[in-house]
Amino acid sequence: MLPRLKRAGLTEIELLVAATVGLFVTGAAISLCWTGNRIVADLLESQRAWQETRSAATLLTVELRGAGYDPTSMAGAGISRARAETLEFSGDWNASGAVIPTAGNPSERIAYAVGPGTWKRGVNGGPRLPAAWPDSASFRYFDGLGAELGAVPDPAAIRLFEVRARLASPRHDPDVVVGWRVARRNSPAP
Repeated sequence: MLPRLKRAGLTEIELLVAATVGLFVTGAAISLCWTGNRIVADLLESQRAWQETRSAATLLTVELRGAGYDPTSMAGAGISRARAETLEFSGDWNASGAVIPTAGNPSERIAYAVGPGTWKRGVNGGPRLPAAWPDSASFRYFDGLGAELGAVPDPAAIRLFEVRARLASPRHDPDVVVGWRVARRNSPAP
């Protein structure tokens, strides 16, 4: 009689069980990686939206503070249109005595348009460039005592601007409402 040889290796059933378990583990790892990547992408989108909003708010604040800047009192700079959805103003920032855009300072006339899905800044009647993407936004105007001036204010009476915007959350969290007030530094005497 020949001695019985011991079998080395695995049976087909054992290989099938190992492959099935390996597929489940691999599927769970891929699912975990996909979820993690989605969370990171949502956080990056949220941070990008906040950064863009902060940049737009900073630019708007600086420009609103200078609305009507006219050191020579000859340029006729000031607010030309003020509505809940639009604001147009000028400033003689290069102190030339005229509100005329130059190569060195092309932004002596500025217009903003805000509303649902809109936050645009136009310079000198040129192209309006998107600066942020609020779900809704509006301007409000106040006099020197803090009283609201209404939907169509007298531009000469405006001393304080308020901007409010609701930003839709990219992660489906509750929307965020941002708002800020800017005092006009260069207002004519009442």
